[in-house]
Amino acid sequence: MKFAEYLTPTAEIRELLATKDLFIFDLDGTLFNTLGDLAPAVNYAMRQYGLQEHSNEAVRTFIGNGSMNLIRRAVAASLKSAGKMETNANCAAIIDKASASDVDIEALARAGFDDAKIAEVHKVYSAYYWDHCTENTEPYEGVIELIKRITACPRQDGAGKKRAAMLTNKPVKPAKKILAKFGLIGSVEENSDVDGNSTVDGNCTGNGNSADNLISAYLCGDTTPERKPSPAGIFKIAADLGVSLEKAVMIGDDMPDVMAAKNAGVDCITLMEGFGKPENLLPLQPKWIARHIKDFEKAFRA
Repeated sequence: MKFAEYLTPTAEIRELLATKDLFIFDLDGTLFNTLGDLAPAVNYAMRQYGLQEHSNEAVRTFIGNGSMNLIRRAVAASLKSAGKMETNANCAAIIDKASASDVDIEALARAGFDDAKIAEVHKVYSAYYWDHCTENTEPYEGVIELIKRITACPRQDGAGKKRAAMLTNKPVKPAKKILAKFGLIGSVEENSDVDGNSTVDGNCTGNGNSADNLISAYLCGDTTPERKPSPAGIFKIAADLGVSLEKAVMIGDDMPDVMAAKNAGVDCITLMEGFGKPENLLPLQPKWIARHIKDFEKAFRA
């Protein structure tokens, strides 16, 4: 689906950015292109269970609403391709719609992959991904420069500098490892198990989030009060950093980001060239639309 006609003029984006003191970014597909590490991890898990592997582009379509759903979609697609999962019209439609929050759970169970089995596959995927999650992941063009510019700007009320934060459904362990590699937070402490479950409290301004960090706060899928599209993470980040909601903006590339912002009542800039699909994003009627995060640094600089 073409989306160029829906893009918000750069001047309007620039005006919006100038009014904000808190910039809350998604991670996968927004700040970082993580596909080069996600796809090998998915395929490693598929191999361990005798399932068909997927191309990077196919894995890209499976991303959304957390890694458990990523694995569900990957398993379902493998089973369907091998003819090992029922293919009635309703079931096929659910599986083929990769941006949906779920696949047909009952059909998966009948094919031998109930919730417990999916969790087992997910554990294998998570362990491999943790070991390799920074090998081929890179920040998108202009991301580091953008965050540096944001955190160098004074707030409109004079109460310090503008703040950058991150809200992701990704587990905290790989998320922190990625942020640390690229200098957005300090060094990573070994504070999560191989499943990505945080062993620290969920206070997003604690445990290493010092004033020197470019990312002032972060909440992840296993540390946020509730995962996106719940607004709980946005509420907590804003409260912890002492910024009012009207001075916050969410920046993301997929449906959970847009809906979390809508549910929180904050502005959201929706990116059309991340991991989300325009045909799923445009029906949500996002108010502010941009192509890609790399366009922001130019707008902010201007």
